[in-house]
Amino acid sequence: MTQERIEVKVFRYNPSVDSKPRFDTFTVPYTQDMTVLDALHYIYENLDPTLAYRWSCRAGQCGSCAMIVNGKPCAACRMQVERGKPLSIAPLTQFPVVRDLVVDTTRAVDRIMKIRPFVERTRKPQRPEIIAQKDIDPVKEFRKCLECWACISACPAVAEAWYEFAGPAMMGKLARLEFDGRDQEDRARIAFLEGLYDCTTCRTCVEVCPKSIDIPSKAIEKLRALVVKSGVGPLEGHLIPIDLIKKIGRSVDKLSPPLLEKLPDVVNPEGEVDEVGFFTGCLIDYRLQETGLDIIETLERNRVKVHIPKDQVCCGSPLFRIGAVDVAEQLVVKNVQAFERLGVKKVVVGCAGCGLTLKLNFPEVAKRVLGREPSFKVHDLTEYLVHSLGLKNLNVKDMKPLQMRITWHQPCHLGRGQGVVKEPLEVLAKIPGVQLAEMREPDRCCGSGGGVRSGRRPLAMAIGRRKTELIMETGAEACVTECPFCQIHIQDSLNQVGAPTKVYSVPNLLAEAYRGGARG
Repeated sequence: MTQERIEVKVFRYNPSVDSKPRFDTFTVPYTQDMTVLDALHYIYENLDPTLAYRWSCRAGQCGSCAMIVNGKPCAACRMQVERGKPLSIAPLTQFPVVRDLVVDTTRAVDRIMKIRPFVERTRKPQRPEIIAQKDIDPVKEFRKCLECWACISACPAVAEAWYEFAGPAMMGKLARLEFDGRDQEDRARIAFLEGLYDCTTCRTCVEVCPKSIDIPSKAIEKLRALVVKSGVGPLEGHLIPIDLIKKIGRSVDKLSPPLLEKLPDVVNPEGEVDEVGFFTGCLIDYRLQETGLDIIETLERNRVKVHIPKDQVCCGSPLFRIGAVDVAEQLVVKNVQAFERLGVKKVVVGCAGCGLTLKLNFPEVAKRVLGREPSFKVHDLTEYLVHSLGLKNLNVKDMKPLQMRITWHQPCHLGRGQGVVKEPLEVLAKIPGVQLAEMREPDRCCGSGGGVRSGRRPLAMAIGRRKTELIMETGAEACVTECPFCQIHIQDSLNQVGAPTKVYSVPNLLAEAYRGGARG
């Protein structure tokens, strides 16, 4: 019986002799539980002994074998080869290639040495020095870092501004020292100077990290909270949404009558099968009112009763992300009480940032402030349609074909943040006439999150330009997403380069199909 084989494309480049890089293709026998490093070993030992790559422990502990596999940075010794799926292997980006898959990481090491990555003391400690468990726990997560630099290679902000933003690994090391009670240096201030507010909190670093270290939540946002508390941060651009939230409960100003002023308290369909609360969020209430109306129409056409509390306010997402935690916590309490008064057990949102905040931050704050977690469960609209309502129960018979070629952008706070990845595509596949043109890197950050759009607009637009290139490659006439922040930012990025592509949300297309297929 012939052994199954896989095709492996490997990046090759020797700067001392090659004029440009190339990819060589090898055929490798597939074995169960085979790793990418196993494939490279086979090529080196049996096919090409000139192949250069770096490895050491083979146990995911040294970080030396980090490389890009099928477009994503990873540790080659831990990445399993999928049966029947070709491999494409390349060196980490952001670093000069020494040879083939070996890169020079001096730039990253020098950047870390600059911050003196060791405990700084102003006085000699007494011996023996006993460290309590409670003082160890806050830094344990960051001690897992292998210095593989996969996060540097994957970070969209580093790709555009590494000289300004030191990157996720650096922020993890600064957090480890800041939260170490023995260290007496102001590490939060150093982080601020090293680009703390350049992070979009897209969580790509968590996704590619061999140890899954949660840099955005456990380092970036906590360091931002410290610089806000000390008065060093946030950035000037962040003061506008903070002031607006304090004054009117929304992160953007009122340009037209808000959606909440147009809606009834309750939408009652005939023959209701379920009931939910609807959390609008700032942008749907004040900017993208049509999206809010489309969400209501979609739920109503699927016989879902919708409660709309008029005393709901900003979820606090912009504040949590930039470190203005005290103000954000007040909003959590107001919103929890607003929905609990209605007695609803399910709350639907149409904004990835709001959904992440309601799922991630609300339970923690409510438990600390109110002594309990919220009594309702939060669902993204597509998540609700697929799992709670049931995709097989979705009202398709009233839809008319749209005849529309689209591509899909996955919001970071929806996919990596909430784990809602397949559901939007499953819903879109139910709309007659819609043709999906798959985008390369549909989950690549657009640059709007983490307060970067308001605080570091040039960086946000630079990241957005990369997204526009990926969208335009598909030839789609429209880009569809499930986040108002992404929708507005991507449309701005497309307009900036003169692209005719329009950006829609999933409920926009659902409602248009229900209304007869006319596109607005």
